[in-house]
Amino acid sequence: MPLRPSVQLIVYPDRIGKDLKDLAQFLSGPVGDAIGGLHLLPPFPSNADGGFSPLSHQQIDARFGDWDDIERLAQRFDLCLDLVLNHIADASPEFLDYVARGRASPHAGLFIDVDALGEITSDDLAKIHIRKEKEPFREVRFADGRTGRVWCTFTEHQVDLDYRSEATFALMDDNLRFMTERGVKLFRLDAFGYTTKQIGTSCFLVEPRVWEVLEWFRDKSAEYAAEVLPEVHDHPSWQYAIADRGMWCYAFALPPLVLYSLLDADSRYLKGWLRMCPRQQVTVLDTHDGICIPDVEGILPPAAIEALIANVSERSADPILRGSAANVHSVGAIYQLTCTFYDALKRDDDAYIAARAIQLFAPGIPQIYYVGLLAGQNDEALMNSTGELRDINRHFYTLDAANIAVAAPVVQRLLALMRLRHTHPAFSGGFELEYSNDSSVAMGWRHEGHYCRALIDLRFRTVTIDHSAPQGAQPLSFRA
Repeated sequence: MPLRPSVQLIVYPDRIGKDLKDLAQFLSGPVGDAIGGLHLLPPFPSNADGGFSPLSHQQIDARFGDWDDIERLAQRFDLCLDLVLNHIADASPEFLDYVARGRASPHAGLFIDVDALGEITSDDLAKIHIRKEKEPFREVRFADGRTGRVWCTFTEHQVDLDYRSEATFALMDDNLRFMTERGVKLFRLDAFGYTTKQIGTSCFLVEPRVWEVLEWFRDKSAEYAAEVLPEVHDHPSWQYAIADRGMWCYAFALPPLVLYSLLDADSRYLKGWLRMCPRQQVTVLDTHDGICIPDVEGILPPAAIEALIANVSERSADPILRGSAANVHSVGAIYQLTCTFYDALKRDDDAYIAARAIQLFAPGIPQIYYVGLLAGQNDEALMNSTGELRDINRHFYTLDAANIAVAAPVVQRLLALMRLRHTHPAFSGGFELEYSNDSSVAMGWRHEGHYCRALIDLRFRTVTIDHSAPQGAQPLSFRA
């Protein structure tokens, strides 16, 4: 059964209330009536990176609940879960057995023996795309006293899997089967670009191997009646290539495009992208990560990107930089801006609703992050307490606090837009970009005689919507 063309909510299992039962209670209220899908960030037992270092994809962390809680959510919403395919926790049974038994372990094929790759020169190291301030290897001391190295792209607790090995594909096949049996319809393929380890290259998005890996996940998921959403931040051409191969792609260019359009009252680049962007895409303005910049390179001019970075940086934490394994201190290119989207727009309610209207009317399926849903502000206390820059946009809401936030006028306006997107039949049809001047954008959807159109004035930050009504009733027009 295909995904519904309606709004999905991105949320952690423990940041609206304390667990999945609290989340389900929250979704029994007005928010649940405005969404058709749920992207639940990793609920698995994990020892690092906010859930993205899973010990297993077949267990639910007892702090959050159990698979019965997940299945109940899947009965009501299109359920998306992360498949953390690049790595596994160093506390996983598979890695612990590898440490205990070395190459004699039945799980040894899952892990990359870095020393067996041969000499890695300084030139080789300089090419490797990294995510931390050191080379992406970690020493392991085996139970018999020997030492060796494994590959760790992210933290030392996240040990990369070897996609040259059939054992890795067998593990992933088992995970896909298990989770689809429990109602998962969409798998977000986390950090898939790092699966291609080839010394002498960047070891990131190495073609053609990366497509062989992705197409295996696409085809295997289809066997279990599920779809895949590969996650990558890089040049926007990657999203087109992913969609061209029959997978959902991310519209990661949209957040900086929307920010630029509203902060500069200039719709030219946004409309250029709307004309050509993939239609099989998932749109976001915010996620658990920062506002990524590489995805808009080549769409916005360099000067516009630099001005946007300078503008938003006045209200955000330090940006996250792109790195090179050879000399991490030489980098200077911005990778992510760390800021809630509401703060990025200066907490201007009208600008925020205009931004969400653009997202909700753009081609694709919209996902709205829980902090964005609640018009959340930068949580500097959480960021300072953890030392993780992205935690500025990962606030913990009690159930009471979340319900209070829902009552705010800006959130009520957003929910009205979301309900329209969720319920109007026009959104089951096709997207249309309509004529507008350079300081506005007009777009709509049409299906079997139904239409729904929005005019967003970027200068005055107004949203005017008109849409068809049920048969025999008059068409409706209103301001969001």
